[in-house]
Amino acid sequence: MPEAKKKRFTTELLRWYALSGRHDLPWQKPDWYARIVSEVMLQQTQVVTVLPRYEAFMSAFPRPEDLAHASEDEVMSLWAGLGYYSRARNLQKAIRVIVDEKAGRCPESAEALAELPGIGPSTAGAVASFVFGERAVMADGNAQRVLSRVFLIEGNATEKRFKEAVWACAESLLPESRDMADYTQALMDLGALVCRRRPDCRCCPVADICDANQKGVQTAFPGKKPKRERPVRHAAALFAFEDDRIWLQKREGRGVWKGLWAVPVLESENPEPNVGELLTRCGIRREDVRLQSQLGDLTHDFTHYRLIIHPVMIELRPGTLPSDAWLFTFEETADIGLPTPIKTLLQLICGSLRL
Repeated sequence: MPEAKKKRFTTELLRWYALSGRHDLPWQKPDWYARIVSEVMLQQTQVVTVLPRYEAFMSAFPRPEDLAHASEDEVMSLWAGLGYYSRARNLQKAIRVIVDEKAGRCPESAEALAELPGIGPSTAGAVASFVFGERAVMADGNAQRVLSRVFLIEGNATEKRFKEAVWACAESLLPESRDMADYTQALMDLGALVCRRRPDCRCCPVADICDANQKGVQTAFPGKKPKRERPVRHAAALFAFEDDRIWLQKREGRGVWKGLWAVPVLESENPEPNVGELLTRCGIRREDVRLQSQLGDLTHDFTHYRLIIHPVMIELRPGTLPSDAWLFTFEETADIGLPTPIKTLLQLICGSLRL
């Protein structure tokens, strides 16, 4: 790769950022706590989605000690809707390591940051460059898209050789440490604002040195990930009410909803939900059900599969559930972590019932 092209790429990117980049994001400050929280939230999630969640999260946990000592329910209730819930659990673990094991001192190198739970090499590089000015690599999805086009790096994000080539390219482009924070943000912003899946090359500061643009093959880079057939699963979801309160269970064990509150769910490959089996598993007798109604299905896409939820609402006779069962009013559910599809269905049900 010609040195002149690398130098020009960095120079033009920094010049563009000064005039057209984002400078007013709430986490753009040399505060390791704000940066770690925001960078973990931004993993696989767009800025527009993160902004309101970040503000609410930092209002609830303004100091690292607040997050470290918070309950899982408090954290999950504010993370609900962002998805990838393991990020929230790992974020809290990482902050606890810093607060409890490192006396509140954040690791200052990308290598040390990457050892924290949920902080991969790219996130570690971003935090290290933003906060500590380290010449560290950040190679998120935006950076991969920009660099693969400008320097014509073949492959896709699922391939090890592609990721290694992008990382090596990114490493070779790092500017002086005094420019690291601006450069890292500039690379993110160029991918997010200009070099998108459908790029606006007319506004790109490096269009004239972009190999993909010169060849007219911008949208071919990076390569598309192999298409996989997304399996479809079905689940009966039981919305059981006693008077005006909904029965919820905290999800334990493994699974994408671990640590969240949800209604009882029975997954199956069968598109016809077995409500009877679900009632039996919940220890509910038919004679204790005063009212039952089938509701419209809801489809929710996860990363690796599609879930079609078949919600059933029942009204139980008082005293049907065990005395230690958790019952919540609709208003109380706002303060706990609910999976997005369960929250959506609950809002629809309670709206129609006017609870």
